[in-house]
Amino acid sequence: MQNNRVYIDGRLMDVSTFTPEMWRRLTEDNRNSTKRHLVKCAWCWQEDHVTHWMKTYSTSSGARVVSHQPGESGDHPYQALESDEHKATCDRVERVWTAEGGTALREALAPDGRTRSDVLLIGSLVLSYEMQHSPFSRGYGATERTRRALKAGRDAVAWHTDSDVVAGRAQVAMLRSNKATRPQIESPRYELRILGGYRKVHTWTCSVREGYRCPNGRFSGCGKAHIDTEPAAISLDGFVRAAPLGLVAPVTPLARQGFWASAADVELWQQHTPPDSASPGVDECADRRRRYRPGGHSRRRAHIPTDAMGQPIPPCRFCGRPASMPGPEGSPEHYTCRINQPN
Repeated sequence: MQNNRVYIDGRLMDVSTFTPEMWRRLTEDNRNSTKRHLVKCAWCWQEDHVTHWMKTYSTSSGARVVSHQPGESGDHPYQALESDEHKATCDRVERVWTAEGGTALREALAPDGRTRSDVLLIGSLVLSYEMQHSPFSRGYGATERTRRALKAGRDAVAWHTDSDVVAGRAQVAMLRSNKATRPQIESPRYELRILGGYRKVHTWTCSVREGYRCPNGRFSGCGKAHIDTEPAAISLDGFVRAAPLGLVAPVTPLARQGFWASAADVELWQQHTPPDSASPGVDECADRRRRYRPGGHSRRRAHIPTDAMGQPIPPCRFCGRPASMPGPEGSPEHYTCRINQPN
């Protein structure tokens, strides 16, 4: 069934789940749809903030039809309101925070009416928790929804997914947990572990004794303080208990490289990083050049082989010499190096 998600008297509903009697009463009540203003398209409202009043009727064969008025918009594909796992995860987040004495509101609409939170966690901060199982829709993704939430007075937006695809494509700070079934999510004894999006910040003074490669290419170190991050451990329950209290916070929440960290680590990051930067003062191109730099530090500029377009040629994963062709696994390699590898 197309266009199944609608607002009826302000409530988001799935008309494909209506009983025959509920459907009959709806079609009768919505007979004059353009004047009745009863059934509003949820897709158009949530995506574009446009109000379209829908027609509802049955065909001669008994099929249910929900459609736009002529010339308004194309039909929208069927979309479930939320999966069992989505609902169970939001229930768990609400249960964990209320057990701590906080306030949790489900499907909380912002005062300006332009954004809605899966779960709004209210503590010393106002945190919008958003669970995302499926890829974001085009034109109204996580970036725009985060901007609207922050503009509406939310202090932060905690995006969470259990999908590698969603996490890989997200342009915002995104928490990724292990996949779990509904019974596992509902069990308080089962731990939902955050596998990505939460990191530990650490610094070091650049010298040969520290064991780190100098980002500036100095053989004996440059003597400056450098900063980096590494994955850190936290559970979803632990995150929910900490985030509304400001004990964890996002770093560059509107950047693809954004992440969450403890409040102390966020402060440390801000001390060593330019404002609104997701990397410690190093751009992506410079990082890529260092990746292809020969081992060991040198004060001289290393020669970087390039192709006809001037792009760096990556090294063979076996011998380290330039190799422009990828192997079966997608990594650059020489065919002769591959066949000479021991089984």
